Amino acid sequence: HRHIGSHVENVIRALHRPILIAPDDFTPPKTGVLLAYDGSASSRQAVQFLMHNPLFAGLPVHLLMIGADTLDAQAQLQWAQTQLLKAGIDTSVAIRPGDVSRGILAYQADHGLDAVVMGAYGHSRLRQFFVGSTTTALLRHCQSPLLLLR
Repeated sequence: HRHIGSHVENVIRALHRPILIAPDDFTPPKTGVLLAYDGSASSRQAVQFLMHNPLFAGLPVHLLMIGADTLDAQAQLQWAQTQLLKAGIDTSVAIRPGDVSRGILAYQADHGLDAVVMGAYGHSRLRQFFVGSTTTALLRHCQSPLLLLR
């Protein structure tokens, strides 16, 4: 397990700009992007970011929601997919049950996607203390570029 340290978390929490965390041997994404989508303001912002950022131009986007397959979840994903399709972006949608960070990493590996985009630290430090943080887990375990939005 890699230790990211509290300084990295503090920087990510303090900045309200996109932050790209990349391995030493960074190469631009080629196969596709996984957008970890939960319907939050930061994940809706991520949809807009992907629509307008040249780094991701021409790449398919996989919208992934981890949780129960409910009508609300489907509606939130439908909104995101519609926005991306209007922008001419090839988009697929999936809802998977289970642990969020493990589900994201498993889906990424299963589909050969070479970048992950997600909102960062959407919960308070108190909740993170008791429940844990998806952002921190992905920072520790993701082997590909990880774009964090706040």
